[in-house]
Amino acid sequence: MKRKKRKTETLKRSQIGAPPGQLIADPEADASTLTFFGIGGGRSERIEGTDLATALSKRADWPLVWLDLTGLSDIDLIRSIGSAFGLHDLALEDVVNTDQRPKCDAYESHVFIVMRMLDLEGGSEQLSLFFGDGFVLTFQERRGDNFEPVRNRIEKGAPRLHAGRSDYLAYALIDAVVDAYFPVVDLQTSRIDWLEDEIFQNVDAVQVPELHAIRREMLSLKRFIRPTRDALNALIRLDRHWLSDETKIYLADVQDHCDQLIDMNDTYRDTASGLVDLHMTLSAAQTNEVINLLTIISTIFIPLGFLAGLWGMNFNPDISPWNMPLTQSPVGYPVALGFMLTIAVGLLVYFKKRRWI
Repeated sequence: MKRKKRKTETLKRSQIGAPPGQLIADPEADASTLTFFGIGGGRSERIEGTDLATALSKRADWPLVWLDLTGLSDIDLIRSIGSAFGLHDLALEDVVNTDQRPKCDAYESHVFIVMRMLDLEGGSEQLSLFFGDGFVLTFQERRGDNFEPVRNRIEKGAPRLHAGRSDYLAYALIDAVVDAYFPVVDLQTSRIDWLEDEIFQNVDAVQVPELHAIRREMLSLKRFIRPTRDALNALIRLDRHWLSDETKIYLADVQDHCDQLIDMNDTYRDTASGLVDLHMTLSAAQTNEVINLLTIISTIFIPLGFLAGLWGMNFNPDISPWNMPLTQSPVGYPVALGFMLTIAVGLLVYFKKRRWI
């Protein structure tokens, strides 16, 4: 069987010794596209593919503005957004360097949150989210995200979202990202359950690599979920006038979802490890059964081979009556076969009584 190459992600880091806050675009980054949302007063406005000047000109018309940037190739646009909303240079550097650990950094006028967005195909991307008084900013690596339910709620006039509070919109986006982890975990648990049934039915050499692949995926998921829970804990403890106690209750619920995901992940990762041990045990037992069967067959044929070799020796019965009796008898051949069959059956009966077979 041809071994598949392991899929690895190359970490994108700044050049060694580079000054802090330096923004360097990844040559493979997607083209940048800006989407504007104006929210508040029971209404909303959505403009896709807009430019920053148009978005900023509409900022004064709305209690809450959400700018969603997809693709991180346009460094000038990212720097301009940071300048317009007073974002810290180090935070912008973390936006461009998409190998960040999930975290929460608090500044005086805004909060910076890093998360990982997942999809059912096994892909992930970094989400950088800023929110402060009257604005929410999201930076994504590529098109396709977990925010469509939030966008639909905004367009349908969800009262809490149309209230124009940045903390609640930030909560809704964070909750959408965390909720998207559940289908991924459910898919992994279904694969483990299926493999468990397969292992009990028939041990196969392909099953162990599959189990190791699932364990690697779960380990990666653990690296995403645990720091996300810690980031939410730090966010809940913040004291900012634009972060209400009501929203903190909702954020605590998201944190509870993270704990649930961690428990599920740990449980099924241990199950996967146990299945690897079970596979090894069943494989060894299967090998032992084959060895036992071959040993029994060999044990039966050893005396039969000895007798066949003994009777096959060329001695002249005319010289002495003790030289190979029955070699000249018309019933010698069936007598020899019957004697050998008796020995074989006797050995089988003996092995059966000893419960070796």
